[in-house]
Amino acid sequence: MKNYISLTFALIAMLLLSTSYASFVGSAYIYAPAVLTQSNKGILSLFYLNVTTGNGMVTISGPSSVGESTLSSAQTGVAYACKYLGLNMSDYNFSYVIEDKNVSVSGPSGGLAFTLDAISALSHKPLLHNFTLTGTISPDGSVGEIGGVYDKVAAAKTHNLKFVLVPYVENGSFENLLYYVAQQTFGIPLVEVKNASQAFAYATGLMAPHPLTYNIYTNYHVDKIPYANLSCLYCNLSSFQNLTSFTFGFINKSIADIPNKYSAIKSELTDAMQEYAAISKKGYLYTAADLAFLIYPQAFMLANANNANKTAAASIISNVSTYCSSLVPSQMTNSNYEYVIGGELRQELGTITAGNAATILNSSETSDGIFESLYTAGEAYGWCLAASEMYSIANSIGGVPVQVSPLIKSYASKLIQNASEFGGSIYLQSAINFYNNGDYPAAIYAGIYASILDKPTINNYTSSEYINIEKGLINNATYGIWPNQFAKSVIFYINEYNITGNESNLENAYSLALLASKLSSVNKLINSTFILQPNQTYSYNNISSEIEQIYSMLIMILIVLFAILIVLILLLLRNPCNAQSEQLKEGASNKQIMHVKGRKR
Repeated sequence: MKNYISLTFALIAMLLLSTSYASFVGSAYIYAPAVLTQSNKGILSLFYLNVTTGNGMVTISGPSSVGESTLSSAQTGVAYACKYLGLNMSDYNFSYVIEDKNVSVSGPSGGLAFTLDAISALSHKPLLHNFTLTGTISPDGSVGEIGGVYDKVAAAKTHNLKFVLVPYVENGSFENLLYYVAQQTFGIPLVEVKNASQAFAYATGLMAPHPLTYNIYTNYHVDKIPYANLSCLYCNLSSFQNLTSFTFGFINKSIADIPNKYSAIKSELTDAMQEYAAISKKGYLYTAADLAFLIYPQAFMLANANNANKTAAASIISNVSTYCSSLVPSQMTNSNYEYVIGGELRQELGTITAGNAATILNSSETSDGIFESLYTAGEAYGWCLAASEMYSIANSIGGVPVQVSPLIKSYASKLIQNASEFGGSIYLQSAINFYNNGDYPAAIYAGIYASILDKPTINNYTSSEYINIEKGLINNATYGIWPNQFAKSVIFYINEYNITGNESNLENAYSLALLASKLSSVNKLINSTFILQPNQTYSYNNISSEIEQIYSMLIMILIVLFAILIVLILLLLRNPCNAQSEQLKEGASNKQIMHVKGRKR
């Protein structure tokens, strides 16, 4: 810190000499972090500003080169500062000096630092020097997101600073999670700010800094929601209960593996899982499993947070990718096809997502990218774990092996074409991959997800209209377990809306109602095109084996029958002889008796 103070006075002297022909207005300096992308190392720089009378010129000196985006962010910050204070920018010149002489500076993340320097210098309100900050600046003074947060907080820790100002992000988002990890890892409060005015209050001590929190728990008012009760044709509810329990199992295990330094969020995740378990007991199995699945990437990333380096992360991603590719879909039957298709879809989603995780890691220039790759790997692993369990359930259900008529190829093609209008999501990518591989049932499922979930939400309906449409859609969504579970989820979110008045619940319900209706129709279509004996392996190998078994049994039966026949013949041949012998014996006996009787007389 002493070195920075000495450097400050040197910079002040230099700037005063260079501006002797202009009237001095004010000066300010602030510590701003940056990241050396070659090493993922955060550094702390001094942003010094000298303001004189002038004509609105903004300059930056110090580094070997300054990027256009950096100069532009300084100009935007100065313009806002003047507007904020009611001053005319064209009356002043703004000379910034950044101490990094041997580096190239680029990027807009210093925008907030430039802005607070300008407000301080023009208003003569000194800044604190026990903190640092990062964030872009907009013409209206709003603070935007930046990258490299983890490494920048590490730099603040190295210089014993007391807090870090960061842009506000949505609670429960990945960025919010990353803030929390950085705060807990380095023991420095991260204070979220939405605009420059709020940031200036913290920077001057008008507002006291406080650590951020990470809250994901939502009260779903389970006690007020009725039990799910919808009819379902050809459903195997116990199997879906097993799938939900399996999902809870691997998520709870990951939560248990979270290090104790993240105990606050570990407790949040545990409470959330208890809430989802209560939802499950009310019969909303898909709703509970889906909500739990959404927090799994967070638990996975936190459980692996100690492996936040490229080598360890690469190994984790490789293991996930290998696991996904090792899964083998079950033989589709007339009874298990929903679980087979559902498993194939999730395996494909997991495979694509694992590839995305590897891409994120390979292109990462900061530790933020490493954490993002771990988060994405968690998504991939969750998909593939679910696929594995669905294949297991499909095997246990059994049924008559089938294949689907190629006549549904055109239907799959039309779905993909329609979904392509809304962009290239992971669902559309999966649908195209299935279609190209000739797996048309899975292509249809993925195409339906893409056509519904990727389509922009239209909010032209009133709340009552939304509810009536949703209830109408699920009235006929009775064919199969997935439509049934989506329909139950619709009822869940309608009840949530009735309790809370939060209209986002109706938007969730609308998408789910469309899925329930479409999948119910598709299940009927797929079921109607089933063809027995789906492949040659089954036809020749299995049938040949069965014929051999039947042939062997017939041979055995013939041998037994032949033996019985021989015995019967022998018995028949023996019986006449025995009869004749008995007659001779009887005749001889009679003669003896008569003879004896005659002698007595």
